[in-house]
Amino acid sequence: MLVLVFFFVIFFFLALGALQFLLCIAVPRLRKYALSAALWWAVWGPCSVGLMSLAGLALVARALTVKDGDAIHIHPHLVAGIAWVYVILGGFGTAVIATGLAWLHQAVVRRFTFALFRIYATIVSAGIGSVFGWCFGWWILTYELRYGCVLWISSMVVLIAGFGMAAFKGSRALRGEAPVNFAWVSREEFEGT
Repeated sequence: MLVLVFFFVIFFFLALGALQFLLCIAVPRLRKYALSAALWWAVWGPCSVGLMSLAGLALVARALTVKDGDAIHIHPHLVAGIAWVYVILGGFGTAVIATGLAWLHQAVVRRFTFALFRIYATIVSAGIGSVFGWCFGWWILTYELRYGCVLWISSMVVLIAGFGMAAFKGSRALRGEAPVNFAWVSREEFEGT
């Protein structure tokens, strides 16, 4: 059961990243940040699972170390305070990690050749399409449609192919300007000309 909770936490943040991707695509000035913004949200899933695992291990360790005879009584307000500090520091740490990874992602991806970037954008966008396909599939399962499985599989294929093709054809809009400092590729390679 715990594995399902972890899966749904990760999927929740993937879905948020997919929505952020669509919002950035909708605003022309933000298109070059769409992939990095989606990554920022996607990093929150594994970090949240890690924080939940650490908290669970701390509870198990406390239960194993404290015996009935020598139980240490800690005031409930102190435990609640420690928990809130853990959540706040964990959220801040995750935000720092996600921001660092998104910044690094933006810096590295801008230095890809156009052909490599086009392949990368196609694969990532197809993955984002699959996230929407899973959401649609779960919606289908809640209504128990007669041919729900066929509709789900066909919608997954359409969404994955649609997002992938849209990214492949519109990959120039997902790029920013060519990097000026520390450019690994020439301007011609960056623009694909």
